[in-house]
Formats: sequence, C-alpha cells, structure tokens
Amino acid sequence: MKIACVIPTYNNYVSLCLTVENILDQSRPPDIVFVIDNASEDNTAEIKTRFPGVEYVRLGENRGSAGGYYEGMKIAAGAADLVFLSDDDNLYRPDALERLEKGLLELGETVSVGAVRCAWEAFTGREPEEVEDSLWSGALIKSSVIKRTGLPLRELFLYAEDVEYFMRLRRNGFSTYVIPGARYLERYSGHKLKSGWFGAPTGAYKDPFRLYYAFRNEVYVRRLYGAGWKLARMMLYLLKIAVFLSPAAILAALDGIKDGFTGKLGKNVKYQITRQQRQPGSPNG
Repeated sequence: MKIACVIPTYNNYVSLCLTVENILDQSRPPDIVFVIDNASEDNTAEIKTRFPGVEYVRLGENRGSAGGYYEGMKIAAGAADLVFLSDDDNLYRPDALERLEKGLLELGETVSVGAVRCAWEAFTGREPEEVEDSLWSGALIKSSVIKRTGLPLRELFLYAEDVEYFMRLRRNGFSTYVIPGARYLERYSGHKLKSGWFGAPTGAYKDPFRLYYAFRNEVYVRRLYGAGWKLARMMLYLLKIAVFLSPAAILAALDGIKDGFTGKLGKNVKYQITRQQRQPGSPNG
C-alpha cells in the first residue's frame, strides 16, 4: 500500500531536518513526504533543497497544528492509501513505520480498525490495545477513513484537535490501536516546566498561549463528547500546577476554560505565538 507522511512545521528547521531524515531512513519509508509550513520566518523553505524528494507546501499564515494537519491530511488522503502523521520534533525507532503498517493490516482482518499509533514510553503491553484517542504524531490512518471521518477542526488552532479527531473517528465506528513494537525514540518536551509535587514529577506548559489553547480546547472537546468527569480532573490539574505558574499563565488557563465552555474558538489575538516560540505537538498522550 502507498504511504504518505504529513509533517506540519513552524520555525523549527533544525529539528524538522532530523525528523525528515529519521522518517526517510525507516526500514519501510513513506512513498511521499509532505512538509506543511505554517508561514515560518526561519529558513524552513530550505527543506526543499536539502531533501529534494519532499513535497513542500507553504501556508499563507500560521494556522496552528490544527490547520497544518488539516491541509496535510487533505492532500495526503488523495495521494496514498495510508497517511502517517508526525510533528516536526519527533524521532522514531528505525522500524516504527514498518511495524505500524503491519499491525494495521493484521488488525484490519478482524476488527474495524481505522488507525494505529506508536506506543508511548510507559506502555508495557505486548499485544495491540484499543485506545480512546491518540496523538497526531506517530499515528497511521487509512485514507478511506479520513475521507469518511472528515478533516481536523481548524478552529481549535493548537492542541487537542487530535483528541477530537480520534474521538470522532471512534464515534464513526472506527477503532484506534496502539502497536507495542512501534516506538518513539524522542519526543520534545522543552516547552514544559519540570517540577515535583510531593515527590512525584509533574509537567506544565510554560507559555501563557500554550496554557490558553490547551485548556480551552480540552474543555471544548470534552464537553462536545460528554466526558464530564475529565473536565473535573482538568480543574484539579490546574490547582495542582498553579503553584508553579506565573500569574499571567494562570489567567491564560482561566481564559481558556471560560472560552472552552462558551465555544469561542479560532485564534485569540490576546495569545499570539511570537517568532521565537516554537509549536510542538499535542499535550495529550
């Protein structure tokens, strides 16, 4: 089957090159790679000359991870049978894509599987397991399922649009499975604070704009799919991390919660991404 890879990116050329190289060096490389540039202001366009086989698509403005995956999946679903998704700062074990494809094809013989994903660091299972949702990065989806499920919600802009998409996929009758042997090598976490809470590590976004979109979209998506108990858990999480956050960051999270409940989506001019701020992937998983 033909596999297309989609990598949205924003002002992250060095990491993007490492990711593209890692994916092209897979034991089962994708047949085509689409890099979706969210109007970067660095030298991202040089990816065209460094990797001549890569299809480079530049957007007219920064549409966030939601807009980047929207455009990339729209193109890729028409170009291949399967679509592999990756953030611009993730690396994978050399056989990850081969194992994902094999797992998807084997599962497809017995269940209505729509997508498979790489196993996260703490995953200890030895057999494929069904999961409720997934990150974008490290997921392999059937193009036919994308065409039936639709494309990501661009209005979410940044964070949790992957959770919404895979929950929508599930609602449409398609399952998502984690494949134990398909693994990440590295996932970026430099945008998070690393702090302890009664001896246990906890992570929280450092930038107010990240906290705004993360809380807004989580609230919106969980309400959309009736997961009220997860909303309560989210509020407890904010209380847990508040001691580590600046007043501006706490206000951003509260703004996000309010807008999530009222359904105010899209880009918020109050929380802009500057040229120096990179845009890693989802806070989930």
